[in-house]
Formats: sequence, C-alpha cells, structure tokens
Amino acid sequence: MGRVNPGQKIQKGAFPQYRLMKNTGFIVYRSQKLTILLRILGFDVLYLQDEDYTSAINLAKKTQRILISRVKFLRKLPWIFYLSSDNLEEQLEELLKGLELEIERNNLFSRCSSCNNLLQEVQEEEIKNELPKDVCRKDYWFKKCPNCGKIFWNGTHIITLEEKFKKLNIHL
Repeated sequence: MGRVNPGQKIQKGAFPQYRLMKNTGFIVYRSQKLTILLRILGFDVLYLQDEDYTSAINLAKKTQRILISRVKFLRKLPWIFYLSSDNLEEQLEELLKGLELEIERNNLFSRCSSCNNLLQEVQEEEIKNELPKDVCRKDYWFKKCPNCGKIFWNGTHIITLEEKFKKLNIHL
C-alpha cells in the first residue's frame, strides 16, 4: 500500500488497491471538517466520532466503504485510506489524488453536510418562513434535507468554498 507524507507529491494511481466505482462510499473516522467538505463535494460519507475503531472497521467491511482515518495503527489494513496530514486542504488533496476521485459539478451540494442524505431542490416560496430575512428575494437556489430539515442556498459562502477549491486545483 502506498503512503503519502505531508507535502509529498502524490502520483496518480498511487493506491491501486482501491477500485472505485462511481457510487463508492466512505467512512471518515474522527475528522468532521473533512466529512463536511466531502459531502459538499457530493460524496456519500458516513462520519464516526465516538465509535471505537473496531466498529468503524466492521462498518466499512459490512457496507463496502473505504474507511478514511488518521489513526496510525489502522493504516496497514487494505480498506483503510490513511491520511498523513493534519491539514484539511492537504487531506483533501491526498484523497483526490490518491483515490483518483473526480468532482462532478452536478454533484456539488447534492448531500446534506449534517446527515449525508440527498438534498431536494425547493422553491423559496415553500420555505420562506424558515429562512433568514436577508436571504429572501436574492435569486438564490435552495435545497432542503428531507431527513434533518436543514436548508442550503448559494449565498456568499459559495465564493469562499470556490476559492478554497481553486487552491487545490479543483475548478468548478
């Protein structure tokens, strides 16, 4: 299995043991910010924080997901993608390059960043009572999570995300 050190250039295909299908899911173990970022990018990501590592491994096997972790003693297991960096941007770069993940524009903001469910497009009129007043009538798109009820829209935070992605050579 390949390993990546912080700052190291990652060669495409460095992790040939991962045969990713278009619908490959992930389990992120104890890295909430990475989980949120991957969900925003449209990836199917379960998040485990308080579970022990044995439960995380068993769930990864049972659900056929790749377990993403910074826990060093897990890195030798074949279904674990070990993150060598503590830096969020470097972790994302490790994943994108190491697993040869492709980001598709139509998958952006397709999942709830809180609970991972697929979002549903909604009209402003349907949710106007749930929105902050300064968001109404700004010609934003809106999506709502049918599971947790969280509402998303393309406000100014989108610019911040796009800048972060550009630094990682992710062009949306």
